[in-house]
Amino acid sequence: MNINDCQNDPVLAAIAALPTYDVSERHTRRSRSRCHALLQARSRRDTPVVLVSGTPFRRVIGPALVAAWCVAYLVEVIRRAAAFYGL
Repeated sequence: MNINDCQNDPVLAAIAALPTYDVSERHTRRSRSRCHALLQARSRRDTPVVLVSGTPFRRVIGPALVAAWCVAYLVEVIRRAAAFYGL
């Protein structure tokens, strides 16, 4: 494809012939204010609630379970690598 192909392309010529339309200022302001209101409502809704002391699950049990899972995964990776290399 070169520059001459673009000039002789019927699809590009049809696209260039399309009329352009613009949104009125009133509709633009209304759409913008509605979008801003939705974004602000979503950010307020998605804001996490911070507990002062936290639950025991979040402070102790959850991290302990994650750590145990990681250790089990690491042990299995090492075991499979040792079996693969014949150690």
